[in-house]
Amino acid sequence: MTGNIVDSKSKKSYKGMAMEGFIARWYAKNTKGNREQYKNWAKIVAENVNVDARILEVAPGPGYLSIELAKQGNYNVTGLDISKTFVDIAKTNALEARVKIDFKEGDASNMPFGNESFDFIVCTAAFKNFTKPIKALNEMYRVLKPNGKALIIDLRRDASRGAINKEVKNMGLNWINRVFTKLSLAFLRKNAYTKEEFQEMVSHTNFRKCEIPLDPLGFEIWLDK
Repeated sequence: MTGNIVDSKSKKSYKGMAMEGFIARWYAKNTKGNREQYKNWAKIVAENVNVDARILEVAPGPGYLSIELAKQGNYNVTGLDISKTFVDIAKTNALEARVKIDFKEGDASNMPFGNESFDFIVCTAAFKNFTKPIKALNEMYRVLKPNGKALIIDLRRDASRGAINKEVKNMGLNWINRVFTKLSLAFLRKNAYTKEEFQEMVSHTNFRKCEIPLDPLGFEIWLDK
């Protein structure tokens, strides 16, 4: 696949079934317990932005990371998700958490924002599902301010079954949700990318710098405009 990555011609903006209705609510319920992970990701972002930064989370789902970001400082946080159900859930969660976040429904490959709107972009556990990944990367570049950064955190296709089992074990789920989550991650891994494939996609953008540290389950893609 390396050297031959092109965006899908599919009219859908995402791979697989839509994260709407029952599926979105199930996901929201079963990822709510990952609060420490969201806190850790929020801390990583906070260490790379100024106190009044404009931050965009692409595909925030239930909004847990955006909420932790809003609690970290005086940030202007925006979330963009293709799922109407997720946007509704995220708005409710933000209201209950008493934080101000602008959650919008929209497509990562055609963002409803002006050029140079954000200081930092973060996207976790979602990029592998985009049908137009290169266009999504170019949109991230477009809406970032000069010298802005983007961070993509995701599963990688060469993650081992053992790494998946260890991750699920640490989620604190009941047995049936553990089984379902393991199956889901094994399925999602097929859509994921390797480090080399991601480097190839970034080469089709204007990002001036790309760093990709790995861990047993996934990787972080750091992009500098």
